[in-house]
Amino acid sequence: MRLIQSLLILTLGAASAWSQTSKPASQPQTSDEVKKLLMEARDMRVQQRFTDALEKLDAAEKLAPNVADIYALRGDIYLAPRRRDFELALPQFEKAAELQPDSPLPKFNLAEYYFVKHDFDTALKAFTKLTADYPKLPMVIRHLVHYKRALCELKLGHRPAAEKIVADTFTFMDDTPAYYFSKSALAFDQDDKAKANEWIQRGVAVFKAQRCEPYYDAFKELRWVPDMDLAAPKDEPKQP
Repeated sequence: MRLIQSLLILTLGAASAWSQTSKPASQPQTSDEVKKLLMEARDMRVQQRFTDALEKLDAAEKLAPNVADIYALRGDIYLAPRRRDFELALPQFEKAAELQPDSPLPKFNLAEYYFVKHDFDTALKAFTKLTADYPKLPMVIRHLVHYKRALCELKLGHRPAAEKIVADTFTFMDDTPAYYFSKSALAFDQDDKAKANEWIQRGVAVFKAQRCEPYYDAFKELRWVPDMDLAAPKDEPKQP
């Protein structure tokens, strides 16, 4: 799972969306030098230059030890597929949450941590609490959280609960791919790969690959699809 897609893009690139929540995050002012180090570390993470990225984060921490993004990004590096060092990653996410106690973002990251670890019971509780504590999350975030709740319910063998989340939360008219990928997940759960892939194609045809990546990456983590980039289909979108 490429957490840089569903997790760190939110951390470093979508602050405006999170600022719409009822409990805005509070962080110390970040100097230009620290911002530069963070951006360099993020780019190195994308290039899988993990050692170099960690060095940049160490330098940033020396300058500004109270910036939550440093620990969120370091935790993500520890969770990269080639590393998957859960013991090192967890304290980083917990430190970020400690530094931003009123922000939903570190709580999302922690829930993602347990999802990646396949501790679906803990992840489900964390995602559910997130929706309860922050009912005004922007749709792009809220739908991703409810989608992860549905996936956790499926992996725990609670299909009726997953179906209820999908029915109560998503429609094909939404401005996110959640509806299509939730339908795909329900098909994967029944081992109907043809139907599942058809729903993926519909979603990508409507929303394009980039917007679908956070949803598709969850399927990679569950080993429902190959660990390959999501390519847009050639077919025109079909009505569900």
